[in-house]
Amino acid sequence: MKTEKRDNAIPELWQSLPNAPGVYLMKASDGTVIYVGKAVRLRTRVRSYFREKFTSALTSQMMRYVTEVDYIVTETEVEALILENNLIKAHQPRYNVKLKDDKRYPYLRVTVNEAFPRIHITRKAENDGTRYFGPFVHVRSTRQTLKQLTKLFPIRTCTLPLTEVGNRYRVCLDYHIGRCPGPCADKIDVSDYDEIVRKVCQFLNGNTETVVKELTEQMQAAAAALDFETAAKYRDTLKDVQQAITTQNMDSVSAADEDVIGIAARTESACVQLLRVRDGKLLEREHYYLNDADPESLATALSAFISQYYQNAVFVPKTVVLPIPIESMELIENWLSEKQGNRVGLHVPRAGRLRKLQILATKNAEILLTQREQNVVYSSGVEPALVELQELLGLKHPLRRIEAYDISNLGDRFAVGSMVVLEDGKPTSSEYRRFKIRAVKGQNDFAMMQEVITRRFRRALADDEKFNKLPDLMLIDGGKGQLRAAQVAMKPFASSRLPDIPLIALAKRIEEIFVPGKSEPIVLREDNPTLHMIQRLRDEAHRFAVTYHRQLRQKSLSISVLDEIPNLGPKRKQALLRHFGSIEAIRAASLDGLLSVKGIPRSVAENIRKHL
Repeated sequence: MKTEKRDNAIPELWQSLPNAPGVYLMKASDGTVIYVGKAVRLRTRVRSYFREKFTSALTSQMMRYVTEVDYIVTETEVEALILENNLIKAHQPRYNVKLKDDKRYPYLRVTVNEAFPRIHITRKAENDGTRYFGPFVHVRSTRQTLKQLTKLFPIRTCTLPLTEVGNRYRVCLDYHIGRCPGPCADKIDVSDYDEIVRKVCQFLNGNTETVVKELTEQMQAAAAALDFETAAKYRDTLKDVQQAITTQNMDSVSAADEDVIGIAARTESACVQLLRVRDGKLLEREHYYLNDADPESLATALSAFISQYYQNAVFVPKTVVLPIPIESMELIENWLSEKQGNRVGLHVPRAGRLRKLQILATKNAEILLTQREQNVVYSSGVEPALVELQELLGLKHPLRRIEAYDISNLGDRFAVGSMVVLEDGKPTSSEYRRFKIRAVKGQNDFAMMQEVITRRFRRALADDEKFNKLPDLMLIDGGKGQLRAAQVAMKPFASSRLPDIPLIALAKRIEEIFVPGKSEPIVLREDNPTLHMIQRLRDEAHRFAVTYHRQLRQKSLSISVLDEIPNLGPKRKQALLRHFGSIEAIRAASLDGLLSVKGIPRSVAENIRKHL
């Protein structure tokens, strides 16, 4: 499928997206996330993929496999930036550039587990009993915030090991300029210092209105006094603080596992959006539609959803965040706690990070419900690997049915052939067929392949219902020799009523695709999904042939060994194998054990012992 045609083919992949900031996830037909991107306007950004002629070959290749576009709406572009980073790390998409050093965003760390907590910048957040705030997007703004914090709330930044009393260090410059109260020299007691720490944490936790208001008043006062230089400094400081406190609502270092639920309802229908937060990071979203939901009774609808959703859930997080209280809240908490084996809480946040997440979940639910009302379809249902294979081979008709053939033999005994089938990109085991090689003597794989293909299409011409479906493509396991043998086998059918069926062969050595009439093979990248599909089909043909070959060998071995024993007929052989399960078990059995098998007299049991 050509990239420039996809606009007409599947416009629904982008037409329904909201023009809001967020992250989009491009998925292949099997649900795998192959690309994650951020956008200020989701619809505009995603639409560009289906309308532009890409100069990048990698992007052009990626678009062949996109059959679904998922998204998560965020409040700001900054949130989208960091959420994109989290999702790339979680899904490792094939077409995203991934940093090898795993660079992280900066955090502010307050060591609340110390007698006199200190604050500093770190890029590594751990669950170590201290408090982390962030992540922050701009390192410079983070430094400016830290500098401003020590002006507003004098808190130490040094690494001295302080105790509650008895500190006898010399105060540093920060004490003299009012940026530290001097706990290193016992200039302040623990209770007064804790009040400073509390205000710092409150500020970093999002309660910034007081500080921002104070800076704004100071800036306006300086401007009114015509002290424009000072006003400019306050303006820059205010800008730095406001930029730095724009943290990611969906990323925390609390290592918390949470499910955040939002709901939107219309007449007789509702949509529930569930955001999965794992280890403090928003990684996934799921949505569900509820029928016969009364917009006036959302608590009832939510209660029913939670009961049904978590009934079969493998994992239940410690916290389930709700938009409103629900019916039987305590009863459901106890049920979830018992199911998980740990305390599970249902929480309705009023402010803070969880409240922002819950609002985000509700916003996404409202968008999804609106799209459903407009009867939007998200997926084209086309298997891109089949489309690319069709283009690679220059075929005009779609590849609805592909048949793969393989031969399995050991010396000149028990040679077999297999035929496995892929229909619309999925294996169809009911169409698998196997063949005992009859006409070929000795080890001649080429002649065996010819026999299998000849027998398959003779039966098709004879209107055998087991072989009346014809393939759009035949895949031969092997290289040029096997492909040539298949061509020879198909030649007599050229004048028959069979259509001209294209052939390819896949060689195992370096996974080359050989095509009749072409001297050079087609070589695809190791991570190409089309190559993976062909490999899986080839391997399935090999597995099916080998399994049949082993069955024949085992059956022959069992029968031939027991056939040498006098007075041991078919019924007695079946009774022995049914009782012991294998020749090895019969060989290891005692005389009494053999006599315990119904129909085995002592003379026969002694013969068995003698021969085995």
